Amino acid sequence: MLKASGKYQIGIVFLIALLSFAGGMLVRHAMGVDGVLTVAARIVQAIPGVLQIEDASLVPAASDLRPLQTFWEVRERVKKQFVYEVEDDKKLTYGAIRGMLGSLDDPYTRFYTPEEYQEFQEETSGHFDGIGAVLESRTVGEEGATEVFISSILPEGPASKADLHPEDVILTVDGVPTKGMSLQAVVNRIRGKRGTEVKLGLRRNGVDKLLEVTLTRAEIKVPVVEHRMLENQIGYVWLRSFNKQSEPALRDALNDLKAQGMRGLVFDLSIDGGGLLDVAVSVASMFMDGGPVVYVKERGREPQPLNARPGTLVDPSLPMVVLVDRGSASASEIVAACLQDRKRALVVGQNTFGKSKVQTVAELNDGSALVLSTAVYLTPNHRDISLEYEEGKRGVKPDRFFPEPELVDGERIKYKDWHEQQIKLAVEVLEEQIKAAKG
Repeated sequence: MLKASGKYQIGIVFLIALLSFAGGMLVRHAMGVDGVLTVAARIVQAIPGVLQIEDASLVPAASDLRPLQTFWEVRERVKKQFVYEVEDDKKLTYGAIRGMLGSLDDPYTRFYTPEEYQEFQEETSGHFDGIGAVLESRTVGEEGATEVFISSILPEGPASKADLHPEDVILTVDGVPTKGMSLQAVVNRIRGKRGTEVKLGLRRNGVDKLLEVTLTRAEIKVPVVEHRMLENQIGYVWLRSFNKQSEPALRDALNDLKAQGMRGLVFDLSIDGGGLLDVAVSVASMFMDGGPVVYVKERGREPQPLNARPGTLVDPSLPMVVLVDRGSASASEIVAACLQDRKRALVVGQNTFGKSKVQTVAELNDGSALVLSTAVYLTPNHRDISLEYEEGKRGVKPDRFFPEPELVDGERIKYKDWHEQQIKLAVEVLEEQIKAAKG
């Protein structure tokens, strides 16, 4: 379990290219007079978060150039007097930017070079090259050292077929120690073209020696929505991400289940690292008739509600549970917390990731991008899910906890098998609801 006192980042190694959950999302949004969110999504995400895109031209002209003068003096001295010739000016500039952002001590604020930003946008398409693992970084020890570990594994990727497990700490990548590296730096080393290999050195709880696993990067296609009718007319929908295709795909899935006569719904948000803020509101609107889905609070301002649209796609009386786990982040947490706070559905499973910051993405003139935390979001009951509610626990707290993955003959159960167990448990809770509703 993550400690609230630590700092965490999440990223998906799509081979990304990549979280992350990760992942952020890019959105341009505006509030209508009725409080309903109107949004024009620009990109989706890989790192959990709610993002806006701003044009760099919105930045006012500098009125005090003294800080820049100091930076310029240092830069010029480095270029002229450093013991070795500086061949790449951009590397100096980008390094200075990353140093400045690092001083904010915010793991979600970051900078992308033009190449990294392009990869970031490709990651949001649900079709990418990678190993299919979600990574996080966290602080450990009193000195604040960081380590990068595997948070979750996508069932579609090479990582799901290899000896990799959540909580494995990545100590080396192709023999290079990761100690002192940022999450992004580790991700960059793991990235690569499909068909190429990468060797990870891992530390695993209960294993004394260094484990080495070689993976072949591959093309990964993550479906937006999966659905099926379970026994006894229980509808099941697994929403994998909140991107531009999510709303119509989810709508089609729910209509199909309705046409088949579903008598209850398991809405699965497991390992859904989030996506677009407007899509989160649209998804919640399928179940909620108006009212707040989430509140967004910017610096110096009162929280502003983003409301569900009038009407619902799913009958409000239909019994429903929401299945979550630690890989459920960002937009997933917004929807799960909304349905929980407003008593529309029970939330079951494990604690969610626990990220409540909103990021704004500023596309810069040279094609690079700044991802800056600019607000926090609160649940309809004004909860900040990033805060620890009891020792070691944060995120959306399930109404019903399910067991952690178990060991079978000393080996961890495969995610796919464990996930099916979680679904069965969710169905049991739903059947209890249906029975109680009948009296």
